[in-house]
Amino acid sequence: MLARHFPAGGRREVALSRRERIRASWNRCAERGLAEDFLRVPFSSDIDVDSRLVHYAAPVLTALKSSLANEPIAVLLSDRSGLVLRRECDDPAFVKALDGVVLAPGATYSEEAVGTNGFGLALADDRVSLVASQDHYNHSLRDYICAGVPIHDPVDGGIVGALSLTVWSSTPTELLSALAAQTAMNIEARLPRPAGAGRAVPQDQGRRVRLKHRLTRIETLERDAILDALTRTGGDVGGAAADLGMSRATVYRRIKYYGLEKRRGFRSGSEGPPTVSI
Repeated sequence: MLARHFPAGGRREVALSRRERIRASWNRCAERGLAEDFLRVPFSSDIDVDSRLVHYAAPVLTALKSSLANEPIAVLLSDRSGLVLRRECDDPAFVKALDGVVLAPGATYSEEAVGTNGFGLALADDRVSLVASQDHYNHSLRDYICAGVPIHDPVDGGIVGALSLTVWSSTPTELLSALAAQTAMNIEARLPRPAGAGRAVPQDQGRRVRLKHRLTRIETLERDAILDALTRTGGDVGGAAADLGMSRATVYRRIKYYGLEKRRGFRSGSEGPPTVSI
C-alpha cells in the first residue's frame, strides 16, 4: 500500500536519503494505524509558555519573524514531545490556514500523533527533515512544506525541542532547510552551558558578500547561514552541507550563486572535495 501512495518527486541528488527516511516514517505511521484522510490533532491549553526553551528561543524567533515580515511563513517551536509552544507568523491568511489544521501552540505535532511532518520526523530521526507536500502522511497537511530541525541541549546533547519552518507547498524548498538549521543553531547557542564553554565567535563573522542583484529576505538569510556554516567547518563544503542539512551539491551551487568562492578563496580541484579557504 505504501508504494502506491508514496510521493515520487524530489531532487535526484538527495532523493534516496530523504525518500528512505520518509518511507520509514510512513511505515511507522501505518503500523500505528494512523489515518491518512482524517486529521485528529491532540490539543492542550495547558502549555508552559515560560519554559526554559521558550525563554531562550524567543529572541531568535522574534528576530527571524521581523526579517520575514509579511511573508507567508510560520516559525514554530515545539518541546521534545512535539507539543507546539510558540508560533510566529505575520500573514493573516496563512495563520488562518494553519489554524485550520490546528498547527498552533497547544497542538502536538509528533509523528505518533499526526503522522509524517517536519516536527515529527526531526524529533524521530534527530536530523534536519524536509517534509514537502505529498511527503506528509496525512492528506490534510499536503498544502504545506515543513523544514524541521531538532534542538539539542549544549550540555548533554539531548533533544530539548524542535524548530519548524512551514510554508505553502508552492514555495521553493532549497532555502528552508538552511534557514531552519541556522535558526536552531542560534537557539542552541543561547541555551545555558557551563562557564568557560561558550561558543567562539568566528573572527570574520559579519563579513558579507555583495551581489549585483538584490536578494530576497530569505535569500539573505540563506547566504548568511551558508557563510557561517563554512566558517564553522573551516571552509569544508561537505561539512557545511551536513551542518545545514543540505546536499553537498546544493551548497556548492549556492556558493557559486552568492559569489562566496570569489570572496573566500573557493577551491574546486579534481582531487578531494571542494573547499573554501577561511
